[in-house]
Amino acid sequence: MSENSVGLGLLPYTLPNAYGIVMYVLAPLGPALAAILVTAVIEGRASVRRLLGRIKRWRIGLRWYVVALFGFMFAYIAGYVAVLGADPLRALLENWPLFFTIFLPLVLLGIFVPGIGEEPGWRGFALPRLQELYGPVRGTLVLGTLHGLWHLPGFFTPFLGPFTVDGFAAFWLTAIAATFIYTWVFNGTGGSLLIVILLHAAGNAASGFLTPVFDDLPYGGWAATIIDGGALNVIVFSSIAVLLVVLTRGRLSYRAEESIAS
Repeated sequence: MSENSVGLGLLPYTLPNAYGIVMYVLAPLGPALAAILVTAVIEGRASVRRLLGRIKRWRIGLRWYVVALFGFMFAYIAGYVAVLGADPLRALLENWPLFFTIFLPLVLLGIFVPGIGEEPGWRGFALPRLQELYGPVRGTLVLGTLHGLWHLPGFFTPFLGPFTVDGFAAFWLTAIAATFIYTWVFNGTGGSLLIVILLHAAGNAASGFLTPVFDDLPYGGWAATIIDGGALNVIVFSSIAVLLVVLTRGRLSYRAEESIAS
């Protein structure tokens, strides 16, 4: 990597935090800022207040907080256990302090970046309109596809890169499948942005917590192909998505009477 590339091509010297500023501060604000701007232009300030008011919907039942905080973590762990047996559980027990030193701090950080910066756009603005137009399943597929593609530029940076077709395809399919969880939680909580912000933060934190725990596990052969290639995440989250669609009969807890303006 050249010094200019680290300086985003604008500065003639090394600036290690430049990518961090763009990728982790400015870029994640895009969906929320776009949602606020478009809502203000087409519907006015009152609708902007209603949109942002969804962040204050916290009376939603304890079970949803449990799902938001631990749902993604349990999914990741279940996938690894299915492939590697009890080794992941033993590794978790041996590294339990990381729950407090890595997971919880990352949850707190993720609430602000990217949670508050993204979720007012994805779930606050886009999802209600897509569900009204296409229904919960097709609307979720559209949103998941767009959400996954939105991350594509990040694969050409040190944070998500280097770009490979297989790597991005696995990420994209996982993002689409995981969007079904977001839709189900958002609908089930009556459109609470707070809970999907927490879900987003905890999902990213679970990956950051489990990666150093599971990286040293001994595995090879077909297990390495599935895990290292990203197929395990695709399988796990696609299975959850199908299960949610079946159990909710395609509704994903959607209630049509809850309008976009609610």
